[in-house]
Amino acid sequence: MSKLRPIEYIFSMTNSGTDKLIMILGIPIRINRAGYYKKYCSQIPIEPNKIVFSNFNGGSYGCNPKYIAQEIIRRKLPYELVWLVNSVKNEIAKGVFPPQIKLVGYGTKQALKELAGAKLWIDNQRKNYFIKKGLEKKEGQYFIQTWHGSLGIKKLDADVDAFTNEYKQEWVERSKFDSSMWDYLLTNSDFEDEIFRRALWFNNEIKKFGHPRNDIFFGQCKNFRKKVCDFYGLDSSKKIMLYVPSFRDDGDINCYKLDYEKVLDALQNKFGGEWICISRLHPRTKKFDAELIPQSPRIIDGTFYPDIQELLVSADVAITDYSSCIFDFMLSKKAGFIFATDKEKFNNDRGFYYPLEQTPFPVASDNETLVKNIKCFDYNKYVQDLEKFLHDKGCMEDGHASERVVDLIEHIMSGN
Repeated sequence: MSKLRPIEYIFSMTNSGTDKLIMILGIPIRINRAGYYKKYCSQIPIEPNKIVFSNFNGGSYGCNPKYIAQEIIRRKLPYELVWLVNSVKNEIAKGVFPPQIKLVGYGTKQALKELAGAKLWIDNQRKNYFIKKGLEKKEGQYFIQTWHGSLGIKKLDADVDAFTNEYKQEWVERSKFDSSMWDYLLTNSDFEDEIFRRALWFNNEIKKFGHPRNDIFFGQCKNFRKKVCDFYGLDSSKKIMLYVPSFRDDGDINCYKLDYEKVLDALQNKFGGEWICISRLHPRTKKFDAELIPQSPRIIDGTFYPDIQELLVSADVAITDYSSCIFDFMLSKKAGFIFATDKEKFNNDRGFYYPLEQTPFPVASDNETLVKNIKCFDYNKYVQDLEKFLHDKGCMEDGHASERVVDLIEHIMSGN
């Protein structure tokens, strides 16, 4: 054991595997965090009609799990639907969940009990938090992993050197165990089939159904635009630029240098109309929203809007650096742009699966180039490049992903 600093000698608390290590006056005390699950949850009987959903480790009603749940509700299937959320009270106050869904606190003992008793788990993120608490999938339980990216350019898990070095071995082993519990993994393309299987350490059955969250681009888009405009009190005649920058693994925020006003003026000059920006930060950077999003009548903080897909389908233009949401947005065939001030550093730190310049989106590393790209934007060429990109990646999105997934769920729940 390394030498302790004086304050650590008096008291410190760290995590080690499934144990919590507490140091008091130099005396180590280990608490097995998996004990509760093994003692009280592992023997809970499986309820044949229960499904437990989770979105981004306790996030709100969104992403693929939301659109799967909506299809289940639309079909009026006799399932008990449970959703794990960070704050039940806050979600009830926001009123975004349908009454058919029961809300349970994500980090609670009740959440472990719900998972232990559910026939099916549906998640778009790893369950490493619960694995540390002792979670194991039992015989007779199923797990559909929907993931949360789409044709993404950022390297994932096993493909990222910084994620697999000697200091991350505990995370790697936990993630591999998590992947081993997935019975099915959803993809939308030949590209994802290859990348997800390797990068996510997945050896079971891939279902190339499309991403349920993307069904929205094939539906009644105008209804969602009205919903977004009503939510923010916007005149529906205004054009919407959606800015969705990604996070940096090192926490850097100096890379976000968009000149909002200049870009909005460029969009207005190119496409006409009166433009506003909805700026939506990544959950890992949302604590900096006051610092990163300027105060202006033309700029709206969309960081806390419940469902990014509704913002995407409502926007007239989208701008990002490396967020995979732009690869959802492209299904709308509306103009998308890349604004990445640190692409060389990001490529060295995280890595790309293919160069940014191979996407259909004009790429800029500074505001002047971004404005120029907007001014010179050629829509016909853009659509041709977009369709070629989707074809080359083997993308099969068609607006029926949720239906395919729920067909699979009915098969699972019926025991066939």
